[in-house]
Amino acid sequence: MSASRLATAVLLLLCSLSQAREVLRFAIDAHNPPFMYVDSQGVAQGLYAQTLRQLGERAGLTLRIEAIPWKRALAYLEQGSHGVAGIYRNEERQRKYLFSKPIYREELVVYARKGHAMAAYSGIASLYGKRVGVLSGWFYSDAFSRARDEKRLLADEAARDAQNVDKLRLGRLDYLIGIRESIAALNQGELEEAGILASNLTYIALPDSPRSRALLLQLNPHIADLPDKARAP
Repeated sequence: MSASRLATAVLLLLCSLSQAREVLRFAIDAHNPPFMYVDSQGVAQGLYAQTLRQLGERAGLTLRIEAIPWKRALAYLEQGSHGVAGIYRNEERQRKYLFSKPIYREELVVYARKGHAMAAYSGIASLYGKRVGVLSGWFYSDAFSRARDEKRLLADEAARDAQNVDKLRLGRLDYLIGIRESIAALNQGELEEAGILASNLTYIALPDSPRSRALLLQLNPHIADLPDKARAP
């Protein structure tokens, strides 16, 4: 083999090894158990961390999963440095990012203090003029976003569900919105469901790039093979 061909072969081998060692970075929320959270050792845990690990293993990819505040996760997605798991899809996000097949479905419930519900939730107008506990950086529904932007309701932000639950218990909120499984772990019988705000599919979102499109081609075929608890019904 000539020296030039040998050099080319070595270069191709090095490129191949470099790609094989590529670490793909993903972010999840650090404060949303049981779906996504960080444990006492600083390790990302929960349904979406498990889903990412299973997909990475099945697709032969090396993933680095970071559990961080949700606003920071969204900022990293915006910057193009990370993918994000457990995210809802809306029109604005669809214009900017690429989305996997759905990986789960979350049901967003409106909660009130037990015996203190002003009225059952019957549509977004039920929340007009009310103080509603939400999580910082979260999208809930298009109707909720419009009502919030038009200041028809007061969205009171917190970093985690436990803070909203405490504020509702103390009467500092009229309602809070949370995922049923997340609030169930915090509810000691003082909260009751006032209605369902939305039922949202969750996805993996990636920066819009040729590399991300290729990555989705690797990940999507394995989503259908995930265990039932890690797939959208």
